[in-house]
Amino acid sequence: MSSKGIIKEHTSNINDVYEIFEYLCSSDNGKKFNSLYILNYLNEYIVSDDVAKRKTSARVFEDLLAILFNGTVADNKKKKNIKNEVPDYFTLAKDKIAGNKREKIDLIFDNNYGISLKTLMIDNKEINLGSFEKKVLFDGFNITKFLTERKTESDTGLGSKPRLNNLLNKIKDNGDYANFEERFQEMFNFIFADDFILAIKDSNKMHLYFFTGEEFTTFVSSKANSINSLLEVINRWEGNSIRIDRAKLLESCTRKITLDFSTLNDTVIKLVNEFDYKLHKTYIEYFNIADNSNLRNDVVREIDCLFERFEKDISYLK
Repeated sequence: MSSKGIIKEHTSNINDVYEIFEYLCSSDNGKKFNSLYILNYLNEYIVSDDVAKRKTSARVFEDLLAILFNGTVADNKKKKNIKNEVPDYFTLAKDKIAGNKREKIDLIFDNNYGISLKTLMIDNKEINLGSFEKKVLFDGFNITKFLTERKTESDTGLGSKPRLNNLLNKIKDNGDYANFEERFQEMFNFIFADDFILAIKDSNKMHLYFFTGEEFTTFVSSKANSINSLLEVINRWEGNSIRIDRAKLLESCTRKITLDFSTLNDTVIKLVNEFDYKLHKTYIEYFNIADNSNLRNDVVREIDCLFERFEKDISYLK
């Protein structure tokens, strides 16, 4: 696909990724063999009921995107020190803010372009965005004793939306909400500045949502102008990780795609899967049964039939 100019050699923005998934689900291009092969891989190793709930499926998706778009999984690459990029607003906490931001990048491409990727099940109603330094965010507002997730006597804290609501109202009552709003926006806009893909695994489907960093940060940080609007998107903290409401974010998305895998069995890819299974079964039988004389001929016949089907359908598979 790269040699045909369908996939760009260099990935430089979120639209480069979005356009390929748009290609994969289009009525014509989605039936070509290369598209079917990728869609089948997504279904077999990321979305199918057998693997969807495994944590490894998210890593498999990262690996696939890195291969398709000529990038690197961030875990495999030494991350640069970005302390010097942290705004001077955070003079006394640059190390922590830089650390929060470094954790967010999952895929790295040319010119240090990065993408953050979240892979969820359809029944996950909130998104764990990872570390968002609560001690820096709430420092100086005289509410340190409430920075806990556990239920307290005053029912004020970080572990649920009602307790977070009480905490923010304490800040407001102290006359500090304007300062909190500014700090929240400064932090969020820097830490989450990179482009963002949200993938949701559904039964026989994958829903993909694509955000530029600016779209994502503007949507969330703009809500900080009041407690009620902020709590439309912010749910709670768990440890040092901030969790947001999924539904509100998805409503704001302008680039979204649903990949439907339910029709794959109506295509030639079903024969490919069946042959792959038979081939690997034959490997095992060849070395473990007494009479293996016919196995080789059986496999050759099977692959001949497969390629005859390819020849029959090649006009629209290429």
